[in-house]
Amino acid sequence: MTFKSPVGFQKRMLKGAVVLWMLVFFVPCHGVVGSGEFGNVYAIKAGKIITVTGGIIENGTILVRDGIIQAVGQNIIIPPDAEVVAADTMWVYPGMIDAHTSLALKLPKKKEGDDAQEQQKQTPASSEGKASPELLKSDRCAADLLNPKDAKIAKVCQAGVTTVLTVPTSGIFIGQSALINLFGDTAEEMILKSPVAMHLGYQRQTGVYPSTLFGVIVYQRQTFLDAQHHQLLWDRYEKQRAGWHRPLPDKSLDALIPVLKGNLPIIISANKENEMKRAVRLAEEFGLNYMISGATEGWRVVDLLKAQKKPLLVSLNFPKPKDVTGYTFKLKVKGPEKEKPDEKKAEAKKEEEENPEKKEIYANASVLHRAGIMLAFTSQGLKKPDEFLKNAAKAVEHGLPKEEALKAMTINPATIFGVADQVGSIEEGKIANLVITTGDMFDEKTKVKLVFIDGHKVDVEEAKKKPDEEPAVDVTGTCDMMVTTEMGDISATVTLIQTGSEVTGTFKSEMGTSGITDGTISGSDIEFSVTLPIMDQPRELVFIGTVEEDTMEGSLDLGAMGTAEWKANRPGWE
Repeated sequence: MTFKSPVGFQKRMLKGAVVLWMLVFFVPCHGVVGSGEFGNVYAIKAGKIITVTGGIIENGTILVRDGIIQAVGQNIIIPPDAEVVAADTMWVYPGMIDAHTSLALKLPKKKEGDDAQEQQKQTPASSEGKASPELLKSDRCAADLLNPKDAKIAKVCQAGVTTVLTVPTSGIFIGQSALINLFGDTAEEMILKSPVAMHLGYQRQTGVYPSTLFGVIVYQRQTFLDAQHHQLLWDRYEKQRAGWHRPLPDKSLDALIPVLKGNLPIIISANKENEMKRAVRLAEEFGLNYMISGATEGWRVVDLLKAQKKPLLVSLNFPKPKDVTGYTFKLKVKGPEKEKPDEKKAEAKKEEEENPEKKEIYANASVLHRAGIMLAFTSQGLKKPDEFLKNAAKAVEHGLPKEEALKAMTINPATIFGVADQVGSIEEGKIANLVITTGDMFDEKTKVKLVFIDGHKVDVEEAKKKPDEEPAVDVTGTCDMMVTTEMGDISATVTLIQTGSEVTGTFKSEMGTSGITDGTISGSDIEFSVTLPIMDQPRELVFIGTVEEDTMEGSLDLGAMGTAEWKANRPGWE
């Protein structure tokens, strides 16, 4: 056995004591000790801090450590391990919360035989007609479908949104939503709360039950009645198993039991006047703990909505001319040259003077707020992330107080979804979701400079400058594409021309022929836009997908009409 010298032992003890002394007296006592390196500790020195719940702090500092706001105010002592973010001329807001979107979700691919198996199942309202099994997905959970690598996440973050309620897009009983932060390598890192609510919609199918609003209502009522009966059978069986045949499990109906018991809120997507009236009637009939999402025609039934004393998730996807019940507006035809901002404002004002009802659409949020209804804004149906803030500014222009518009994107949705102790305002102890701007968020000249999500810094300008990944595929050629919608399949012939990372070409279908615009290839990801006449007016459709060895497939956002899936086979390309 070998013994070490007493002198060496004493030296090691002395060294350990010095290290311990340094830790006690020099490491700031702010909770969890950081690594001592820049990256997880920030001191944001701001010109204005818009806390939302605690007023405005001039020339203040926000101290962030390990993703949490550790201190906020004036005269904050900056620890030596903090990276100082100089934002002395800038404004800091809480990260914006989008109260209804389908971001970061990837629906599972169907396997051969799935449809046949589903059709063999007994579905609610079978006596009224055969409804697609895709309309009853109450057991579907957004948390199980999260895709942290969704390319759209970066663009949404750059617009100042840090948190979203993400919801599957199709069906009548749509599934269960999840509240997520837009940062993380895994789904688990992103989730703030799951499930948040069950979601119900009014999707119709042309030529297939239910194809009318009345049919959808019948289907909804019958499904809830079936769920009630399912619950009664199980309650009886649990009380006395002897002598009773055990009920058959049904995952779709099982998922509705917490909704009927009031333990899980239900969010009903309803935009038009009749849809909202039907939603309220259905909720009252079954005693549901509910709220409405969409409400783009809320101003038409404001008294009904006020009487319900429920918060509203209001879409900032303002209805286009012929989408509004009972109204027709003049369509503006733009020339080849871009209009100047002043010209756009003058034209917008002229349109409102010629079409008074259009002003009501923009003033929707203002009318609802004056009725005393708590509002949270959603981007549901918007094509571009920056439209979320721009359209909120439009609501401010038409009477909604600026502070209320800000609450509708921060503390209000946080309160509605039960996470106000975590996000929605700039307060000590909350998650460091922050947006740093060059000025007033609602000023059209203001730019988002930095975003913090869970304490992770994103330099927006640098992110925008970052080049896309080099194309890993060549999509040049002609292919037959199939677009699958809830209203049926649409076949198209698509000709693509790839030049570097840019994609152009033509899209031909029964709806007409359109040139392909804004087409890009990044790695194996493809995105392009097509403008087609839908409901007697031109609509821009954005195709987003992935090119694999033998297929090209993805999703298509149809706005208020939901989403679609599209696919083309590479072997058929010329």
